[in-house]
Amino acid sequence: MTLSNPPSVDLEKGPISPANSNKFSEASTLRPEIKVKANTPTRGKSGKAINDLARKAVIRKVEDKFRGYSSLSTFLDSDENFMIYRRFGYLHSRVLLRIQDQLRKLEQELDRYDKEDADAAEKGSEQSRKLLMSRDLDEAADRRELKANPDLRTRTQILNDIEQCLEKYDSFIEKAQYMASLSKPAARDYASVEGYIFDKKPLLDEEASFIYRREDLITLRDGREAAFLDAATEKMLQASNHKWLKKIFCTEADLLKTDDLNLHYYSKTRRDYFTTSIIVFILLALLILPVLALYKLTMTHQLKVTYAISIGVLLVFTLAFSGVLSVFTKAKRHEIFMAAAGYCAVLVVFISNIPNAK
Repeated sequence: MTLSNPPSVDLEKGPISPANSNKFSEASTLRPEIKVKANTPTRGKSGKAINDLARKAVIRKVEDKFRGYSSLSTFLDSDENFMIYRRFGYLHSRVLLRIQDQLRKLEQELDRYDKEDADAAEKGSEQSRKLLMSRDLDEAADRRELKANPDLRTRTQILNDIEQCLEKYDSFIEKAQYMASLSKPAARDYASVEGYIFDKKPLLDEEASFIYRREDLITLRDGREAAFLDAATEKMLQASNHKWLKKIFCTEADLLKTDDLNLHYYSKTRRDYFTTSIIVFILLALLILPVLALYKLTMTHQLKVTYAISIGVLLVFTLAFSGVLSVFTKAKRHEIFMAAAGYCAVLVVFISNIPNAK
């Protein structure tokens, strides 16, 4: 028994017969009353354009209703300050030591094999001498020996095992080095994450205990953000928490991240603008103030006193400039040295142009 194919059905217009199939195929699948012109946005009940609603950014909200890995993952991803995870330094060391010892045994086995051939060559064995001098001859001899005795351990097999073991060892070395180079979380960031886990209890105690392995924790955040001025700005925002501060430092996306009154999110970009502006203002002050002081000294017309005080001003402000760079930024030592040298050179040029008292 066979079944005939049912007629095609249009959900809006009913069955389609062969006679009117062409007519329906040429018609639009949209109802005439909801056809939209390309340049005319359709309005919803709220008055917003449908196109605008579809293009609105999706913000994953930190919720407390559904505790578990989902809520904890959302919280850790909500701010780069909270991206704190374990480094597993002990396990890296354990695996590295294991592979290292495997390589040690393989190295001893290869040395023993080479020594046997070297001893035979010293006793006059031409074949052993050639095997030490030629890779092709050595591998050909290994293939002949394996045909005669498949259980034999050859030099080629040892080198193959060394190659595979070295690949694993080098890979783990690079990964361990990268993990070790990551920064440890700042105290304030650790306190935020630990407080969230302790208060909200998203995980079972055993699985949440990773946060108390503090010596093994790392942060995925850029190390520059641990600078003193960044920390001071965050503390100021958390302590104040005024509405006008939120308007300045919070974007709409930051405000939508949570309804929890104990959680505060501030725009990283706006915080960076604020801290950068403060640093620029301080550096400008450190450049203008000594020049102004030296200019005042040139008006005294006492050359010996002027030069002595000018050198003191030079030392004090150069030290202050270096201190600002080291405390407020994450500049490296050689960068601080080069910047201080350039700053000092500017002041020295000004001192050299002090007019003669005469």
